[in-house]
Amino acid sequence: MGMGEPFANERATLGAVARLTDPRGMGLGSRHITISTVGVVPGIRRLPDANDQVRLAVSLHAADDELRSELVPANRLWPLEQVIEAVAFWRERTHHRPSLEWVMIDGVNDTDEQAGKLTAIARRLRAHVNLIPLNATPGFPMQGSPPARIRRFAGILERAGVNVTIRDTRGRGIEAACGQLRVERERVAAG
Repeated sequence: MGMGEPFANERATLGAVARLTDPRGMGLGSRHITISTVGVVPGIRRLPDANDQVRLAVSLHAADDELRSELVPANRLWPLEQVIEAVAFWRERTHHRPSLEWVMIDGVNDTDEQAGKLTAIARRLRAHVNLIPLNATPGFPMQGSPPARIRRFAGILERAGVNVTIRDTRGRGIEAACGQLRVERERVAAG
């Protein structure tokens, strides 16, 4: 995954997808491309018309509006139910399974209650859930959930029939994992 919201510059994103999939360009199969969004509803709804083979991943991170608005400011523009409806529309039009991304934050969104709410959303959308341990980042006060807590959270979803993957974090030891490169770049720019 890259940095930034692809639907913040939808035209450029879809243009890049067109170039990547063009046989005269890189010739990648559209099914090998995933657009990962925080839930920009208009973009999700337009995606099937632009390319109905591109996959969709939504960074959910919380299963209720109160917590999600704290963690994902875009939730204030497009509340959870609107995001869910847009993803359901995308699934209906493309017949592809969406992915729901969930960064595991210790004591914040790793509760049994959040797991139960996420289960309901994932079942409704027939979605795959990716659980991603939060990488420790200088200047960010939250920590990743302990491995045992992540396994328990995953178990709640699995017992309800939800497909779950616990993602491995790579690059953490050299501060090159997700979220860490940006911090290093800001540190260098400030220095």
